[in-house]
Amino acid sequence: MTESQVEDAAQRLFEAERDRRQIRLLSLDFPDATMDDAYRVQAALVKRKVASGLAIKGWKIGLTSKAMQAALSIDIPDSGVLFDDMFFEDGGTVPAGRFIQPRIEAEIAFVMKAPLAGADISIENVFDATDYVTPALEILDTRIERTNKETGRIRT
Repeated sequence: MTESQVEDAAQRLFEAERDRRQIRLLSLDFPDATMDDAYRVQAALVKRKVASGLAIKGWKIGLTSKAMQAALSIDIPDSGVLFDDMFFEDGGTVPAGRFIQPRIEAEIAFVMKAPLAGADISIENVFDATDYVTPALEILDTRIERTNKETGRIRT
């Protein structure tokens, strides 16, 4: 993807989330996009969100099971940024209009006591930087249409 295409895709995602509406699958417009391109789009989206006033609170790893990777035709986990508006207190109220198409997944959360950085992180480094591990619920949302309006094909 060109830099202009990356910025365009990030803007589409930003506006879709802001306006609480779904958009067409980005790969229909960018069929040659790679995982590296996807992370470039994510980085551009993160810049927009930070500029809008959100703060980065953490990171997540997704698609850690081989079954989910196979379902999405990828062979590695993905990662994403967690912003401060994504966290809700235990027993708190989640605003009904916050999500377009919410789903809930049980997750395992690592609460960190120290940052991790660099290319040579060992499992011992992860243990040392982890304060504790706890169950968590992730509220998923999607800004991407599940069904391609032109073909009727359902995305996987």
